[in-house]
Amino acid sequence: MLNISKKILYFFLSALILVILFFFVDLTDIDNNYVNRKVIEIDSKNLNSRHSFKISTYLRYYYLKFYKIVNYESYKKRWEIEDQNIRNSFAAEKIIKAKKSNYSNQLYSLDEYLTSNDWLRSHGNNFSTRFSNLININNENAKNLTLAWVYSPEDEKNFINNVQANPIFYNGNILLPNSQNQIVSLNGLTGKQNWKFDVDKGIAAKRGMIIYNSDKYKNEPRIFFVNNRNRLFSINANTGKPINSFGKNGEVEIGLTPIPPVIYKNQLIIITTSSILKVYDLNTGKLKWKYKINKTKNSILFPNFEKGSPWGGFSLDEKRGLLFFTTGNPEEWHVGVDRPGDNLYANSVVAFNLEEKKIEWHFQEIQHDIWNLDIAAAPILTMVKKNNQYVDVVVAVTKLGNTLILDRESGEPLFDIIKKRAPISNVPGERTSPYQIDLSIPEPLCRNKFKKEYLSDSLDEDDKEKLLNLINNSDFGFPSPPKIGKKNIQMAGCVRWAGASVDTEKNVLYVSVDQFPYISTIIENKNFKGKYTHKWEYFVDKKNNPGIKPPWGAIVALDLNLGKIKWKVPFGNFDELKNIYNYNTGTTNRSGVTASRGNLIFASGTKDNKFRVFDSNNGDELWSYTMSKAGSAPPTVYEINGKQFIVVPAFENGGKEIYSFTLK
Repeated sequence: MLNISKKILYFFLSALILVILFFFVDLTDIDNNYVNRKVIEIDSKNLNSRHSFKISTYLRYYYLKFYKIVNYESYKKRWEIEDQNIRNSFAAEKIIKAKKSNYSNQLYSLDEYLTSNDWLRSHGNNFSTRFSNLININNENAKNLTLAWVYSPEDEKNFINNVQANPIFYNGNILLPNSQNQIVSLNGLTGKQNWKFDVDKGIAAKRGMIIYNSDKYKNEPRIFFVNNRNRLFSINANTGKPINSFGKNGEVEIGLTPIPPVIYKNQLIIITTSSILKVYDLNTGKLKWKYKINKTKNSILFPNFEKGSPWGGFSLDEKRGLLFFTTGNPEEWHVGVDRPGDNLYANSVVAFNLEEKKIEWHFQEIQHDIWNLDIAAAPILTMVKKNNQYVDVVVAVTKLGNTLILDRESGEPLFDIIKKRAPISNVPGERTSPYQIDLSIPEPLCRNKFKKEYLSDSLDEDDKEKLLNLINNSDFGFPSPPKIGKKNIQMAGCVRWAGASVDTEKNVLYVSVDQFPYISTIIENKNFKGKYTHKWEYFVDKKNNPGIKPPWGAIVALDLNLGKIKWKVPFGNFDELKNIYNYNTGTTNRSGVTASRGNLIFASGTKDNKFRVFDSNNGDELWSYTMSKAGSAPPTVYEINGKQFIVVPAFENGGKEIYSFTLK
């Protein structure tokens, strides 16, 4: 009997040792491909299994219990609410002075900034200006636009509704994913399908594609795109067949990313949602090197932060060898207790030196984000006029409604950055940043801070009383942090993933914005002992209509030289509210705009399903067309044999059509 008991004990001890061993193996990451990693990492973010994650969660919980017993004073200090008196002792504001001399040299001519007839990337070119230099369709003849063709997939299967890819154009053909998870090539004149490539698993090319057409691959131009199942694909642009010499049958496992690669010196560059920048050989798909962006030291029990991922896409300055991208907010969105500090490189514009394999500079818009204010759009490379000289800059438009205009080589702002003292939180252990950004120049692109006077004057008495009571007992968004026991009314993200279009010749930025509030509240998270999370809801009346005055969406033109808004017009309309308002209300929108040298702005994505054309000089609406569904991505402008077209994917809310428009 004793021998049996010993065997059982030995068995359980061996099992325990194996569990611990697997746990630490799970935690250990040894990878010689990192150029900024020279040692073995032990980090909870490397966990590969739910079992290891559960073990880590329990270890953390009991560690805190033990820590509280043996060092109560330190524990109390870490988890107590911040002292408001200490915060009040800080200066009311800080100013980051604008760069006034020694600007980046102007390395590019105006012609180099303007997109050619071929759109080889979903953002138009490496500068991500999404601007067309075509002029055959212009503000004088736009009223004569008509439908050229409509494409609808041949196959009958479930629609993929969140494809947001700006089409690319090459050699007379439109290339983009359709609503059925196929990459398709369409004849630009007729819309007839040339070929299709089925992606068996995962959503393909959600944020676009890129094509490579060098002399070496003249007969085999290559399309590169990713899916949401960790794969990078390479297919022939002429045939739709996989490039078998690339990876394994045209596929390479890369890690999760929603954005397409960019090409630099025969290298494919991607960045994952884990903020790992990876460089692959364009010909073979072989990994050459990689770099971990969020490289701050972490502990097993208290990782620095999760996410802060890049979502918007890349821009590339080939002459300088600088890669630019923006980053998102950390998780948990509205609670930062477990990620103290500024959370470096989250909510930032980042410049990466591809030759020296290092971060050249970064600009962080928001420190320790607890408002879900990620920078969702790709940075734009353009030039502005400052002190009577042209300066190469990078421009980023943000959910907060800011337009960050930064010197391209140094990252220094070209307008003063004001930072004001920020309030504290009442969440135990939360440490808000002492200062947050408060820009007045460039002028905010939207109503970025909720105000009591925004309350709609068309509400019935019940709704008015309810919403007014809510307003009187709530905080109003950034920089006021979400709190326990108090609601926070915050304007929804002003500029989302689609970003802006820039006319480098006029130095004007065009962008569609959301102006819609929601309510956030901090609640106890039942899944994690002693932790908090958030819930949110829209600020609406009982009929689910917006509880604030219009406009709820707009198109804005911003003078980049002066930082001043030139004009702003409502974008979209709710037909069901025509009896209340006798003007366009504007609607929420996410698909973005494309501007052209013909003094036009092409835009879709509103709730009324319309494709609209505006005069870029003043915002006047010149023409519109009602599609079956709302546009899901910015239009692409192209020309074949002197005839100009605008193509619009309409994939929102179950849509499946692709529309092309031209002059009568």
